[in-house]
Amino acid sequence: MKLGDHVLFYHSQEGNSIMGIMKVMDEAHQDKTTADPKWVSVTFEPKEGFENPISLQKIKGIHGLENIGLIRQPRLSVMKLSKSEYELIISLY
Repeated sequence: MKLGDHVLFYHSQEGNSIMGIMKVMDEAHQDKTTADPKWVSVTFEPKEGFENPISLQKIKGIHGLENIGLIRQPRLSVMKLSKSEYELIISLY
């Protein structure tokens, strides 16, 4: 993730839905909760919450999204989307 990128916030603990859009404010840096160098953190700023979150169930039924990481492994913390995949998901909102 690069400074200024817009990202989708997916809630995997409850609801399994995309909840909104965030913006990267600080790129990957050492996670302050641990000294383990394998743990990094990214700082985000909320941009827009979705009044009607986009459910994983809905995403699974959309042609063009069948190969995204979220479908193959729904508990991912971070995954890359192509511009067209991102725009397709945004269009569902």
